[in-house]
Amino acid sequence: MNHILNKVIIFLCCSVFAISNLGLLGLLIPIIIAIILSSLSSFFSKQVTSFFIFLVFLLISAFITPCLFFIPLFCYDVFLEEFQFLIGLVTLPFLINYGVINGYQLVLIFILALISIILKKQAIELGAAHYRHTRFRDEAEEISAKLESKNKELMEKQDYEVNLATLNERNRIAREIHDNVGHTLSSSILQIGALITISKDEVITENLTVLKDTLSEGMDNIRHSIHNIHEESIDLEATLLSLINNFTFCNATLSYNITNDFGVKAKYSIAYIVKEALSNVMKHSNATSLSIMLTEHPGFYQVIIHDNGTPKTAAARPGSPVEVGMGITSMTNRIATLDGTLTISTEKGFLIFISLPKRRNTN
Repeated sequence: MNHILNKVIIFLCCSVFAISNLGLLGLLIPIIIAIILSSLSSFFSKQVTSFFIFLVFLLISAFITPCLFFIPLFCYDVFLEEFQFLIGLVTLPFLINYGVINGYQLVLIFILALISIILKKQAIELGAAHYRHTRFRDEAEEISAKLESKNKELMEKQDYEVNLATLNERNRIAREIHDNVGHTLSSSILQIGALITISKDEVITENLTVLKDTLSEGMDNIRHSIHNIHEESIDLEATLLSLINNFTFCNATLSYNITNDFGVKAKYSIAYIVKEALSNVMKHSNATSLSIMLTEHPGFYQVIIHDNGTPKTAAARPGSPVEVGMGITSMTNRIATLDGTLTISTEKGFLIFISLPKRRNTN
């Protein structure tokens, strides 16, 4: 756009200068020739074409003297280009027409040519600056998006590690209670049982029986509490149901057929993957339905997340290779740490298939 505006300015200057010296009637043909050839040069915008047109106009100028006034217009196309050494040929038509135009006119044509060269240089520098600005802006946006995604991933990982550390500490406390308090209470119950057996006083026996029952009830409560702590604080099914209930983009269903519960690490990984999958559906798909199925088999767990949508980008057609972004990479890495496999298919909608071995991921 800058090049076109500059050429219009140069053309107007050349026209005013030529008309002031020769009048309008003698310049109609040179003006028409200059407009046509200059427009063709801008339209094709190839260096070879521009230099060919430049040579054609120099040849025309050698025989049509008024065209000499428009040579600065074509110097603009030649300067700072690959074949700029040909700009020296501009002297040929002036030599051929030596004595036809006076020194004053030659000086003004030279000044206009110099202005043309300056405008061309500024336009190139401005274009380069605009290109650098656009490139830096795009790179900054890309880096910002990557940092945001990485920050989100780090925060989720931090939350996961904090929760895991909390659960490990709860399990440690539960083991200590089981090993220390539980052992002491069990010994006390056995000793009271022995006293009941050898006691001959009915009142003492009755009181010992009440004490034994009380201690047994306390022991059962401790065992129940320890079991609840050890079974982890996260309820995966309830967590997934909460995610689906808060998902309003399209209809979503959950099928949870698990008897032997997952391990803590597997629970958090599955919850993260489902959350990421729901987010991807909202961002990149036009799905109208989505299903999440968790199934237990004799040797492994199976997780299937499937929607009936297609990617919003036209380039991603059904069945085409999936572009591996940070979200999918994070999913794959999480499943890999559980010795599982994650497969993605785009044949009929978008499907995430996860397989986890039981020996590694069961409480």
